[in-house]
Amino acid sequence: MQHIPISSKQIAFIRYDDQAAQMHIQYHTGVTKVCEGIHQDQVQRLLLSGNSYDFIMELTRMPDEPAQQS
Repeated sequence: MQHIPISSKQIAFIRYDDQAAQMHIQYHTGVTKVCEGIHQDQVQRLLLSGNSYDFIMELTRMPDEPAQQS
């Protein structure tokens, strides 16, 4: 499992399991959210992203949720 530090007030770090295609999001509150169907190319884009929190929120958005407009 790959441990990825995230610079965020809400998220402490994420762990990525490439065998299961799962991303485990560890929040500073102690809550862990597990997201299924996350692929290695998405994790690579996360690592290159200038805003990792927003990228994680987009990855984990439910398919029927509308994207938020800024």
